[in-house]
Amino acid sequence: MSAVKYFIEQNTRRLKIDEFLAKELNSAGYGGVEIRKMPTRTEVIIHASRPGVVIGRRGSKIRELTDILEHDFGINNVQVEVAEIENPWLNAQVMASRLARQLERGVRFRRMAYWILRRVMRAGALGCEIIVKGKLSSRRARYQKFRQATIAKTGEPAETFVDEADDIAVLKPGVIGVKVRIMKPDAKLPGVVHVKKPKPKKAEELELVKAPEAEAEEVEPEVVEPELEGITDIEELKELEELDALDLIEEEPSETPPEEPKTEESAPEPTEEPKSEEAPAEEGAAEVDLAELDELDNLGDTEGGD
Repeated sequence: MSAVKYFIEQNTRRLKIDEFLAKELNSAGYGGVEIRKMPTRTEVIIHASRPGVVIGRRGSKIRELTDILEHDFGINNVQVEVAEIENPWLNAQVMASRLARQLERGVRFRRMAYWILRRVMRAGALGCEIIVKGKLSSRRARYQKFRQATIAKTGEPAETFVDEADDIAVLKPGVIGVKVRIMKPDAKLPGVVHVKKPKPKKAEELELVKAPEAEAEEVEPEVVEPELEGITDIEELKELEELDALDLIEEEPSETPPEEPKTEESAPEPTEEPKSEEAPAEEGAAEVDLAELDELDNLGDTEGGD
């Protein structure tokens, strides 16, 4: 078998499995299927909004689906798994199936289409489009389109960011087709500038001004540590060694308080002036005594001559 025929056969089988599961699991909110081929087995992952309905009571539904996939579709060593859809409002297959089932129950298509459109946009989608075709309100077929926000129609953005699904509703007038397109919330369209939000700034802390009395009470007295005086000069050390070698006489400490140091503006001590006055007085007294002695010597000389 050539590679082209192999891939055509695999894709055809996948489409048949998808159609079968969509009819079989209509009430479970079927959202699609993934088929993974492993070395020892083939995994079939079913996406549904209500996984409990897919599993069934004690796994009866899972076992039934496994037998059908092995015998009817020729899948060997199949292992069926169920994955829950986190947000069914952003899944196009679930929304198309829900709209088709409501149309089969007799709900008006406009009312149901607008309700689904609002719920999809409220879930965070960037855009949504719903198309309903068939005999809607007359014998002649027509289509009605419901759209909100942005939907990419062509190119890579349409293939990457748009989820599209189809479904049908069988009514008495005929078959009504439903198509749903949903633009994913994480879509990044070309040409659209995304501005990052600024980082929140830290709130500045307000400093309360304290009263001066409170500050005065809180101020603690500074503790002054006594500094150790040391001799670091080599010449001073030598002088101290020489003084230690000499026999010094210890002087008794005087009881008189130490004299205050003189300043430039202090006047000279008054005790020196009386000393200068007493000195000439003493010299005058000595001169008088010498004069008296000279007179006595003169008188003695005259008497002896006579």
